[in-house]
Amino acid sequence: MYSLGIDIGTTSCKICIVSSSSSSSSNENNRIIFTEQLAHNAHIIQKEFTSFDEQYPSKILETVDKLLEKSGSLNNDSLIKSIQICGQMHGFILWSSKSPRTIVSSLITWQDQRCSTEFLSTLGSSLTHLRTGYGLATLLWLINEQKGKEDELIKYDRAGTIADYIVEILCEDSTINSQISTQMATSWGAVNNKWPIEHRLLPIIVEPGTIIGYWKKKIPVYVALGDLQCSVFSCQPKKNQGVLNISTSAQLALAIDRQSSMINGSDGDNISSSIRVPYFESKDLLVAASLNGGNILSAFVHLIYSWQLSLNNNSSLSIDILWSRLIELGLQSSSTIENFSAALFGERHDSSMAASITNIRSINMPQLNDIGCVFRSICQWIIKNLFEMLGKDSLIMECVIGTGSALMRNDVLQRELKEKVQYPVIFHEHSDAAYGAALFALMQ
Repeated sequence: MYSLGIDIGTTSCKICIVSSSSSSSSNENNRIIFTEQLAHNAHIIQKEFTSFDEQYPSKILETVDKLLEKSGSLNNDSLIKSIQICGQMHGFILWSSKSPRTIVSSLITWQDQRCSTEFLSTLGSSLTHLRTGYGLATLLWLINEQKGKEDELIKYDRAGTIADYIVEILCEDSTINSQISTQMATSWGAVNNKWPIEHRLLPIIVEPGTIIGYWKKKIPVYVALGDLQCSVFSCQPKKNQGVLNISTSAQLALAIDRQSSMINGSDGDNISSSIRVPYFESKDLLVAASLNGGNILSAFVHLIYSWQLSLNNNSSLSIDILWSRLIELGLQSSSTIENFSAALFGERHDSSMAASITNIRSINMPQLNDIGCVFRSICQWIIKNLFEMLGKDSLIMECVIGTGSALMRNDVLQRELKEKVQYPVIFHEHSDAAYGAALFALMQ
């Protein structure tokens, strides 16, 4: 029997079909039957509201349909045991259960910046943990926008992450009540698996492995899970093994027992740079979840590309060639830049963080003239930032497993990770959220 996992990412969707000769979760017993990744190109260009970050759910749904078709699952589903969807966390989407394909809002993603510090400060003492991009903060912002206007939310009776939306689309006989996993609920702003406020659109919080409905009326589809948890699960880390994932964003995670006294949270008026979130069964994850990962490298590459086009319209350097050349030059570089920050997207615990190079003098110019040195410095900062965010909790690690599309494609990032730690580093090329989702479904 096979299990099918789908990851709804920020820039792409990926499908993975896994078979096993054993009920064990051991990776040695599992075989990937099919895997495919497609960009969904769902980003909505915001000309008027530049702080908004939204995506077209229809384009994401089209991409999922294409992946199912390419996998052959649409025509031959007789061997599929179950389906697990996971995806980008924190984001918020509304739809109508009566017509989910046509009555649906845009997806407001985790990168959205509409909830200003001033707005968040008005929400009350029970909601001080919310950050812009969190689903609960987004809902409250939308409610606030409706004051004195016709209620545009009345046409919706469902709210969830984009993965929750895809789950309901797949299930023709979905449950009467809207449901969300403990993992996704926490990413929205739930505390101890409970909502800190009441609202008709907030779904019921359930445990991972809860069946939401059935695809083609026979194949169980489980409640959507977080891409972070599924990425970690795909690596099957042992005790004191950390998992470092770099895709669009970046995370450094460590699985601990739920009863562990290692508790992360706010320290007085200071917001912790790491968080504790639900994992599976009796475990939690300690996580440094950075907003800065492969996205800042991509922004740098596109900056260089636009500069060279401005200087030479006839340039034949493509984005792909630039990527390859920058990685090559980064590997050749023997130094990095001091007084350097690549925090282009800030961080949830410190929105004032920004990308910068300070104390530039003529003596530093040779480094700035070396574009490989600049690229390597960005890679080094991404790794360093994750360990600084996790803080002292990273000291118990005895090994780190590296995964994620941005990390696996970038030898400079891999080298910087190896140089950062004094213990073994293992790279899992095929371990990702889609595989982790399929693996979890296989075990149910």
